[in-house]
Amino acid sequence: MLEKGGRMTSGRIDVGDIAVAYTLMGPTGAPVVSLNHCFASDRGYWEPHLPAFAGFRVLRHDARGHGESDRPPGPYSLPMMAGDLVGLLDALGIDRVHICGVSMGGMISQTVALDYPDRVASLALVNTTSEYTDYQLQAWRDRAALVRREGMGAVRDGLMARWLTAEAATARSAGYRYMEGALARFTPEGFDAASVAMCGLYTTPRLSEIKVPSIVVATPDDPGVPTETSEKMARILDAPLHWLEPAQHLASLEHVERFNGLISDFLATVT
Repeated sequence: MLEKGGRMTSGRIDVGDIAVAYTLMGPTGAPVVSLNHCFASDRGYWEPHLPAFAGFRVLRHDARGHGESDRPPGPYSLPMMAGDLVGLLDALGIDRVHICGVSMGGMISQTVALDYPDRVASLALVNTTSEYTDYQLQAWRDRAALVRREGMGAVRDGLMARWLTAEAATARSAGYRYMEGALARFTPEGFDAASVAMCGLYTTPRLSEIKVPSIVVATPDDPGVPTETSEKMARILDAPLHWLEPAQHLASLEHVERFNGLISDFLATVT
């Protein structure tokens, strides 16, 4: 995916209290897109979506507790994880980015856009939310307690069924196999620490502060994001709302080409 005239750097950079693993690739001097992965995965999530960002310099990183980034003891918070990304931008000399995040990555992306508005040129939110109900919060706490008691295997099947459709499981699609592998590499400690961060989410009252061009990509049957929440986020952000279906929570992995087209078209309107 490295374009002529570009270069790729990949490694780990000290940012605050952790070393953050990252990959930066694409044409030197091009606008930068920051891609933020979902809970329990890593920067490899974006591999099938890289064609959507042709012509951009693409920054991917592993959130704290994930992938090859450090895994300090929790709990974590969304402001902490947003600060990790901004610290990485500083270390790489990047002033402003188009930011795209899926699920937990979308929560981090919202937090960056709210707390560091001068660093964000546009915002793409994918299968993510700005709030949790009491029931959803308790479900996350229950999953974390189960993982602490019994390990990751206790939640593996349930999470995979929430993330991807039965058809993807039967076909063992590329997206299914990727998330299966990522979940196998995730640790109980990372699960516990990052789930606390997500349980601190409540950006809805502040979304109107975000003034950059935005897009919301959602799924009607998403078990983690009610349809009305996706509609509310799009309305507050004055953003187009695009539905990907049939899918579960990680719709971009089930509709790669359509997602890539949506994001490519969006970025063409804001650069």
